[in-house]
Amino acid sequence: MKCCSFAHLVFVTINLCVLHKATSEVFTLGYLTGSQRKAGDLEYIRPGLTISGAISLAISEVNSGILRDLGHSIEFIVAETYGEEVSSIRQTAALWTKQVAGYIGPQETCVHEGRMAAAFNLPMISYFCTHRDTSNKKDFPTFARTRPPDTQISKSVLSLLMAYNWTRVTFLYLDSEDNEFGAVAETIVSTLEAARVRVHMILTWNTIYHHGYSKSPFDDLVELSFTDTRIYLILGHYYEHLGLLLSLEKRGLLDQGEYFVVGIDIEQYDTSDPGKYLKGLLQDEKDERAEKAFRSYMAIIPSAPVAFNDFAIKVNKFMELPPFNFPNPLNHIGGVKQIRAEAAYLYDAVHLYTKALIRVMRNGENPRNGTNIVDAIKGSNYLSAMG
Repeated sequence: MKCCSFAHLVFVTINLCVLHKATSEVFTLGYLTGSQRKAGDLEYIRPGLTISGAISLAISEVNSGILRDLGHSIEFIVAETYGEEVSSIRQTAALWTKQVAGYIGPQETCVHEGRMAAAFNLPMISYFCTHRDTSNKKDFPTFARTRPPDTQISKSVLSLLMAYNWTRVTFLYLDSEDNEFGAVAETIVSTLEAARVRVHMILTWNTIYHHGYSKSPFDDLVELSFTDTRIYLILGHYYEHLGLLLSLEKRGLLDQGEYFVVGIDIEQYDTSDPGKYLKGLLQDEKDERAEKAFRSYMAIIPSAPVAFNDFAIKVNKFMELPPFNFPNPLNHIGGVKQIRAEAAYLYDAVHLYTKALIRVMRNGENPRNGTNIVDAIKGSNYLSAMG
């Protein structure tokens, strides 16, 4: 029987530690986000201000969990897009020159960025953009997303219309470069037409309407459409839904119950302040006319899971820390900023990437190969922050 000397055991142990350290890697992700406005831009809503803490939270969790046990870690670089496609494309290229291992994002636009990621053979996991072109895996082999596709919204709209046998509608939506409503609108129209729901008219407005602060575009839109319309669909912010209802109310069109409005809101329902849906943005008092008008209104709106409030508190905490340092104006009263549902999808994107990364490394494959990462994502299950 052979025995090992103490010196030999120490030598073996040291070599194993050196080997482990030598194979440890830091994987840097590029976070494409819109958190700022360019000079002169007063409209861009800057979603990054209310969701970015989610990426810090998720990376903190994976780095203190299984990645730490394996000797690896993840870092991220923030790339500001200002909500502009050109800036987003430019940042996608710039991140590649910094040798990122993958992209988390982009935000509002993703078609050209997704093609670039494919050319670079880097994974791109979108938490925000859901453009239907990216579902073509031949053209977008390294693209994945955690946000549900727009088809889920359109199917909900169709189900509601069919429940009431409403087969002829006028569709209104906010058509602005600074938001994603245009892509959602295209999907809704194609879904309705495929189901033989006639979209009689499609009307748009191109600047966000803040009820009580600017001239309503809905007076003119109602004038153009009311004689041939009974059911209105509107896709926009909740306070724009209010604008349409009040334009109809002003004309007396809601008095006899002959007109109805179906609102489509892509931001999650605010359970902490349901009264806000009856008043304009940043207004304290409910509009009495709105209470009457809402008798002729139904909304399709995402709802948050029960545990979402706990998640929101954590996200708010990380948003106040570097690299974001976004202040919370409600701190003095112990409140938190309301976060968008995309915060959950951003959080999910990091965990999904990490899960795929570990699988690829355990299979002995190249973890910096985007095709390998996305192949590992396909068919995998994960517990979303949305429940």
